[in-house]
Amino acid sequence: MHIYIVPILKDNYAYVIESAGQVAVIDPGEAKPIVDFLTDHAMAPDWIINTHKHGDHTAGNIELLDAYGCKLAAPAECGAADLILADGGVLDIGEVTLQCFHTPGHTAGHVILYEPNDKVLFSGDTLFAMGCGRVFEGTMAEMFASMQIIKSLPPETRIYCGHEYTLASAEFAAHILPDNVDIQQRLEQVRGQACTIPTTLDQELKTNPFLIAETVEEFAEYRKAKDRF
Repeated sequence: MHIYIVPILKDNYAYVIESAGQVAVIDPGEAKPIVDFLTDHAMAPDWIINTHKHGDHTAGNIELLDAYGCKLAAPAECGAADLILADGGVLDIGEVTLQCFHTPGHTAGHVILYEPNDKVLFSGDTLFAMGCGRVFEGTMAEMFASMQIIKSLPPETRIYCGHEYTLASAEFAAHILPDNVDIQQRLEQVRGQACTIPTTLDQELKTNPFLIAETVEEFAEYRKAKDRF
């Protein structure tokens, strides 16, 4: 599987993936950068994939669907789709199979997509490098449970998330866990980096407060503190 990172909007990432001649676009929050990329690489998508319903991940859907006549795979919260992505479901792109996990918290229907052979996770806004999404629709318990799903994956898993928030997340992590040497070192590492994606689960387990949290109460404390930071 080939993975291409396409920066969009202010700080979002969309992803173009290709396997055996099939192409999918993940979370197109705007269409033009995606169209430009596809044109430059002589690609046409077979699928548009959404991880959740927010406009900065879906606003390019209609233009891309109209332009390429491709199909849409999305959780039910996004509305009508050719394939509804639900917990335990799969989507084949060429020779790879994306496994779907329901991870409520940021939105009620949010999903993440895991490819087990290459060990790649597209985490949308559930997990960021050194951070996690705001808990808008779910409960802290639901979001904590979603973190446990991610923690169960192989540590070498490469994670492609929905936003470039890493520096701000690293500054918060260093503030809330000042004695964590790994966090302090990573904060220095990400300063000045334009793109910090992909990260790895192993790295996140050491430096992401929301994966380090061992209880719902601890997770909620960190999330509420990040909301105020």
